[in-house]
Amino acid sequence: MVKKMISRLSVLAVLIVFMASCSKQADYTNAIPADASAVASINLKSLIDKSGLKDKENEAAKQKIIEALKGGINAASFQQIEKVINNPKESGIDIEAPIYYFTSPSFPYTSLLGKVTDRDKLEASLEVMVKEQLCQPVETSDGFSQTKIGTNDILAFNESVAMLVHVNSNSQMDNAVKVIGSLLKQTGENSIIGNTGFQKMQKQKGDINVLASFAALPEMYARQLNTAMSMSGINIDPKDLMILGSLSFEKGKIAMQSEYYTDNKEVMAMLEKQQQATKKLNSTFLKYFPASTIAFMNVGANGEETYNLLQDNPDFRNTFSLAKADEIKELFASFNGDISAGLINFTMNNAPTFAVYADVKNGNALKALYDNKKALNLNRGEDIVKLGEDEYVFKSRQMNLFFGIKDKQMYATNDELLYKSIGKPVEKSIKDTEYASDMKGKNFFMVINMNAILELPVVKMMVGFGGEEYQMYYNLASQISYFEASSDGNNIANIDLILKNKDVNALKLIVDFAKKFTGM
Repeated sequence: MVKKMISRLSVLAVLIVFMASCSKQADYTNAIPADASAVASINLKSLIDKSGLKDKENEAAKQKIIEALKGGINAASFQQIEKVINNPKESGIDIEAPIYYFTSPSFPYTSLLGKVTDRDKLEASLEVMVKEQLCQPVETSDGFSQTKIGTNDILAFNESVAMLVHVNSNSQMDNAVKVIGSLLKQTGENSIIGNTGFQKMQKQKGDINVLASFAALPEMYARQLNTAMSMSGINIDPKDLMILGSLSFEKGKIAMQSEYYTDNKEVMAMLEKQQQATKKLNSTFLKYFPASTIAFMNVGANGEETYNLLQDNPDFRNTFSLAKADEIKELFASFNGDISAGLINFTMNNAPTFAVYADVKNGNALKALYDNKKALNLNRGEDIVKLGEDEYVFKSRQMNLFFGIKDKQMYATNDELLYKSIGKPVEKSIKDTEYASDMKGKNFFMVINMNAILELPVVKMMVGFGGEEYQMYYNLASQISYFEASSDGNNIANIDLILKNKDVNALKLIVDFAKKFTGM
């Protein structure tokens, strides 16, 4: 008797487990094709929270939208729409789960993917759209439902996933619906879930995360990539080399990050070798550039490793004979440290003023340039003139370019006043700026100073004569302090847009500006 009861309980337990596994919702990302060349995940909840749309101050704007809808639709439709506006979960779509955008060679249509939490609520929302003639009646077949929105959009869904697909023409509709049905039934084994790049993308913390393989590049660029790889002796399918990226809206800034990713060990080794061509910044030359510098770039150069990298390229090896190899190697090796360049001023009448500094071991490169100036095939009216020991000027009809070596520091500038003060620290320099500390530990750093740009007389003149439109652009730009891009030499690049207001989320500032612009 006891044995029989235990046996029945065992069978019941197995049935419960089986039923639970059958009723469990499939992972909605199963619908993303395995060959997707670009995927983006959008954290809708995070974007809504950061935009301030839930704040009390935006309640009035929301009520305006609700009231505007109320006058144009019937009572039953309005009741459903009001429920969704006040509680987006009533739509049947989980806004706390990421919305995915993807493109794929096997499914060449713009597609958005969302997680369904309640199919009945989704169908109720669509009934309203049908009544308001925003979409066609929902049709169900082969385990999924679909409706046509407008002329070229299809919304298809089942118990776990909804897909909004834009089809280029009516002639493609039937085929698109057929493939959508296959994707909605797809299991994880046949989807992108097994892609290690996709797995890494899902762990990123951005508001928007992106995975794009080089297969998504236009054919011309994909060909160039294949050529570059084959020149390095590497055979790679473009889909195996990916870029991972993320975009985050934070207090006082918009932050973007990207990195290369691949499972190909040869390509990974090549990327690591490229990283050795740069080194950590010393920030040697910051004191020579004024804080008002419009744009500034700083890179830590390892000339010897750069030469070794170029040696892997057959075209480079074939360009220079063996007799010249040592001379070229010495030229590259002379660069060992920071190379800094700055755009100092910009006017309507003259060429932009710039200055460049570089850490070098000796002045052999410039001496060789002067000694071999005849081989440069200079144009008529052009010449390189020696001004003194390790001091030269390149003369042309357009400008004079002063360059030379001073205290093992190479310099170049097209401004005579800057030339006369080469190597002299300025009173208020980039060293005193807010972004100077961001260079620490970086191999590469670039900044565009919006504060300095807006102070240029030429910009103020354009705004003065441009009317309301230019004033609006000026007001928007004046919210920005500077734009910076950097890399730490570990295959990770950062791009940040820094705002003047450090206390408010950047997305909320954008939404507030949009509200002012639209009069809401």
